[in-house]
Amino acid sequence: MSTKTKKSPDNTHKLNRRAIFLRAPLALIILLAIFLAPQRSASTKEPPQDPAKGETEMIAPGVEVMKGEAIVRFDDPDPDRVKAFMDNAISLVNASGHRRIGPDNLNMLHIRSNMNTRALLNILSRVAGALYVEPVFVVHHTLTPDDTRFGELWGLNNTGQTVGGQPGIADADIDAVEAWDISTGSTSIVVGVIDTGVDFNHPDLAANIWSAPSSFTVTVGGQTITCPAGSHGFNAINNTCNPLDDNNHGTHTSGTIGARGNNGSGVAGVNWTTSIMGLKFLNSAGSGNTADAIECIQFAIQAKQIFGSGANVRVLSNSWGGGGFSQALLDAINAANSNDMLFVAAAGNNSSNNDTTPFFPANYNAPNVVAVAATNNNDQLASFSNFGSNTVHLGGPGVSVLSTTIGNTYSFFSGTSMATPHVSGAAALVLSVCSLDTAGLKNNLLNNVDPISSLSGLTITGGRLNVNRAIRACSAPPTPNFSLSSTPSSQTVTPGASASYTVTVTSSGGFTGTVDFSASGLPAGASASFNPPSVNTSGSSTMTVTTSASTPTGTYPLIITGTSGSLQRTTSVTLVVASPSADFSLSATPSSRSVMRNQSTTYAVTVTPLNGFTGAVTFSVTGLPRGASASFNPTSVTGSGTTTMTVTAGNFRGTFTLTIAGTSGSLQHNTAVTLTVTK
Repeated sequence: MSTKTKKSPDNTHKLNRRAIFLRAPLALIILLAIFLAPQRSASTKEPPQDPAKGETEMIAPGVEVMKGEAIVRFDDPDPDRVKAFMDNAISLVNASGHRRIGPDNLNMLHIRSNMNTRALLNILSRVAGALYVEPVFVVHHTLTPDDTRFGELWGLNNTGQTVGGQPGIADADIDAVEAWDISTGSTSIVVGVIDTGVDFNHPDLAANIWSAPSSFTVTVGGQTITCPAGSHGFNAINNTCNPLDDNNHGTHTSGTIGARGNNGSGVAGVNWTTSIMGLKFLNSAGSGNTADAIECIQFAIQAKQIFGSGANVRVLSNSWGGGGFSQALLDAINAANSNDMLFVAAAGNNSSNNDTTPFFPANYNAPNVVAVAATNNNDQLASFSNFGSNTVHLGGPGVSVLSTTIGNTYSFFSGTSMATPHVSGAAALVLSVCSLDTAGLKNNLLNNVDPISSLSGLTITGGRLNVNRAIRACSAPPTPNFSLSSTPSSQTVTPGASASYTVTVTSSGGFTGTVDFSASGLPAGASASFNPPSVNTSGSSTMTVTTSASTPTGTYPLIITGTSGSLQRTTSVTLVVASPSADFSLSATPSSRSVMRNQSTTYAVTVTPLNGFTGAVTFSVTGLPRGASASFNPTSVTGSGTTTMTVTAGNFRGTFTLTIAGTSGSLQHNTAVTLTVTK
């Protein structure tokens, strides 16, 4: 790569073409807006209890409701009929109180039992006359952290404040405050920051730095490296496990991803809680090379393979670029994709079109790459930012971004380097509540941007990152539901016989209802019964289908229906009613004989025809003691009859089980007798 340098957009520092930081300082001030929104997920904090309103519970991520309360609207406005409906509802759930909250047919009920809200709603949905039933939702002031400099983070919450002498536009931000009502992050999601390293001792970062669960060994660049327990990543420059930042750039991007939120000081990242793995390949001057970048990716992949959930690297944040196309680096990025890692990359600071002048790694055509342009507090494309309608995916806040820097300090930087960690952090925040693979995660981020005119035709999405839309798109409250399945898929019986199937109810979305069963498609003379006749929430029932002697032969598809209130699900099985086949049975008398050594005894073996059997049955016997022999007279029986089996004992004493087989074509039946040989 060339080592030629040039001035950044605001002429405050140099950009190294070997590995460009993509930043430049300005100034920033912000005010905090508070408005009503749903409470955040119970996975991040238990909902606050309001003594004046009773106990609350979370019924889904970000959905808090009053426990034991429900709103019911009836489909008839007549007061007398509404009263009758209400009396029925009150009796059904043993309500301790109720009140009208609007028209006569809109009422709220309260119960004092330990029944959860989902169960209450399920029962009330069956009340005669109920038009709809819903919980009593709880709302709160939108969640904001107490970090002392949070008011300066316009990219997370823009109220229209002036930044660098330029008034902003309210809501020209990623809507982080609204997203935090759903989640504030998770330590189970690891973000690998491929950069100048990270100041893992910074008070606003230390709690969110990844630490190796135990000592482990990796092989990168052909060299075996053992990292101690508690180490925080990799330094590809000197092949050590110490990624300490000596520049500021990597620490700054890390702070945007995951500075500790709500800790009473400094700033907050997109994630208040996360795990940041330092992957250092840029030196103190901000230069690096593709070989070291590849080794950083290799380290992240191997650490994930070694530790699994203990190093669940799902996002790689890359605020650097320069040089030309590298097949080796593209191969490494594709390897990261194979290991379920999103590769977020800065679009570049050259004010150029990446469609015509590629900027790497943002321009690599790999399925996990997300290229990020920079926007300002007016939702305009930053003057320095690269763009590309076919190569740059979306924009993110990248002008005058306040974040952590080395030695417990904070600084404002600008560049697509600053926009990139907003997207990396958003990806991690989404993953804290949504189970998505890399392709699903990328689609989630790109399909939920805020369309803005300044990016229309200049990026693939024409929009700026909106983490609130993204996280809500994949964490919407699940709908209570159930499914039915049945085994086996087919049973064969003869007229007058029975067959059984197992019907299984599987609940989803918090379903807690009772499922009643029925069957249709039965042939004439057949009936079906279920044991048990219903299943609560989930479980199995045995369906027994009983035919009669008059049930016609044939193949019958049966539909099994499970019903719970307005929900109805089906599964299907097949019943084959077949004509009885010609067959025979075999028996032998007596069941036991005693004989002295070298003497003989006999058994009578009888063939009984079934369903018009007329075939010839031949006989054989197994289990004879050594030296003994057996013969049959006659050697075969046609249709029905008896043969005499004569057994001559040898010199071996003991009790032996003899198995007599009767064979006719493909049919074979057995019967057993006992032979005791004495002295």
